[in-house]
Amino acid sequence: MGSHQVLEFTLGWKQYCIDIEYIAEVVSSLREDVSSIPDSPPHVEGELDFRGETTRIIDPRARLLPEEYEANGISQDRMIVFDTEMMTGERSGWMVTDVLRIVTIDPESVEAVDEEIINGIVALEDEQVVWIDPGTILDET
Repeated sequence: MGSHQVLEFTLGWKQYCIDIEYIAEVVSSLREDVSSIPDSPPHVEGELDFRGETTRIIDPRARLLPEEYEANGISQDRMIVFDTEMMTGERSGWMVTDVLRIVTIDPESVEAVDEEIINGIVALEDEQVVWIDPGTILDET
């Protein structure tokens, strides 16, 4: 496995990253335009019309930080929009607190984790970042 470029972002105070190959774009939050979907799972906030496509809006905190999901009240000011071709064919976006940077990670800096939604823990400079697989979160929508 060669090096990967990942997008580093935050959910509340925790840092995560995902492969940039999954990402179409990053935009400011459009939460005010989200319409709810009846009987949807807790991590699905709703959907909106984004650039002419129906886009399902996901709050990944419900899956990644279930113990903090209801209580933290931290604003989510960015939306990561996923590339439809890389995912299951349905356009979706994640509401995140902030988007930090794109970095290249070396596979040797990744500590393996035995969890379905986590690819590993990445050592970046003086911090540990959770590398997640967005497909596993989006698959449950």
